[in-house]
Amino acid sequence: MDMPIGLHESGRARMRPCDRIARQRLGKRACCVFIPPTRAMLCAESYAPLRALGLSVQAYHLIPRIRELDALLTPDLQARVWESHPELSFLAMTGAPIASPKRTEAGQAVRMDALRRALGESGDALASLLTAFRQAVAPTHAGIDDLLDACALAWSALRHIRGESELCLGDPAHDARGLQMAIRY
Repeated sequence: MDMPIGLHESGRARMRPCDRIARQRLGKRACCVFIPPTRAMLCAESYAPLRALGLSVQAYHLIPRIRELDALLTPDLQARVWESHPELSFLAMTGAPIASPKRTEAGQAVRMDALRRALGESGDALASLLTAFRQAVAPTHAGIDDLLDACALAWSALRHIRGESELCLGDPAHDARGLQMAIRY
């Protein structure tokens, strides 16, 4: 999931230990890892009070999805559902953070090339997938960058199943509900 799993309970929005590690690994692309809301913020009905607590508008718009995920997850279910981040996946594919933003033509070209190389023989199917995506999905619903991110997460899931994934895990490793605060890629 490209959503934060395991949250601080309350207070100001702040990085989890795994976010801090992910940002360190991404270097100049650290801005791609946003600071998640606290669990108490998931009940907010407007952005104004959360802004005063340091939450970005990007994170605010994700609150409905984060709330839904947080309500469903248990420590046991987390054995099958884990947090990942596409920029870390691309880092693992290429050996370095991708310098170009994902919404730029150059950024998408580098990410497509990384996916083709990482997928090996299956990489040839990427062009067909992109064509089908462009025909079936309106740009207002999802962009090519969203599809490339989803493919990167699928690649990371395969790595995890094979026991090859990497992990951003700090201390504390778990939140108050026992959910692991970790990013696998």
